[in-house]
Amino acid sequence: MIKVLGFVASAVILIGLLVIFLQDVTPGPAAAQFIGGFRTMMWDHRAVDLLGQMLVILAGTFGVLVLTKERIER
Repeated sequence: MIKVLGFVASAVILIGLLVIFLQDVTPGPAAAQFIGGFRTMMWDHRAVDLLGQMLVILAGTFGVLVLTKERIER
């Protein structure tokens, strides 16, 4: 039962983050037409990449927590 609740909570969080980061429906400019700086490109046009990076960091954190929990239980 707890695993199912964890899966449902993870799915809800993932869907919520996707809605937040993908709600801008205007297409970004082509690479040749882009004139803005690095900061503008990173935060305005690369939201999906940032979401992926956040998920990788969270997965690594949870992996470390699982490994340390196993070591504490022994």
